[in-house]
Amino acid sequence: MPSRGGSPGSSSLLTAPELAFTDEWRVAAEPAQVWAVVRRVEGWPGWWPSVRSVVPLRNNRTGGAAPGWEFTFRTRLPYTMIFDAELVREEPLVEVQTRITGRVRGSGTWGVRAVDGGTLVHFDWLVRPELAWMRRVTPLARPVFRWNHRQLMAEGGAGLAQRLGARLLSPPVTELRPSHRMYS
Repeated sequence: MPSRGGSPGSSSLLTAPELAFTDEWRVAAEPAQVWAVVRRVEGWPGWWPSVRSVVPLRNNRTGGAAPGWEFTFRTRLPYTMIFDAELVREEPLVEVQTRITGRVRGSGTWGVRAVDGGTLVHFDWLVRPELAWMRRVTPLARPVFRWNHRQLMAEGGAGLAQRLGARLLSPPVTELRPSHRMYS
């Protein structure tokens, strides 16, 4: 099995560049229908081809009591992205916030809301690489990481629409924002 992350005690983590992604899917379906599919994260591999597995973590590795999952994504680049997501906060039918650990560390938030013709699914992903090679190349490889992320997210949006028997109202959007916020 591939390694899960870098050395968390490393001082170079304090200066690792962050990746701050915002993604949007607009789907011609009711928010409650979209929520039901997206919130059942263990079902993602059934409609999102890049998601190889989502395994519930019964004893959360981060030491918390909150539910968590181990995600394995097959990327377009020659690596597999593995990370844990621990549930931090959930407002049913609105938003989920998670703490991310593993090959990347930070936070992930996704939510749904009604828009004309359907539902907007909005993702915010603020992470920094934990793997040494990713930390070293991030300043130069940001456009490649953005391309890779965009491909995965576009595939996810199309898969969600197909699972719902709906159509995308517009092409999925991915934005890589500049970020200067650091995590402890």
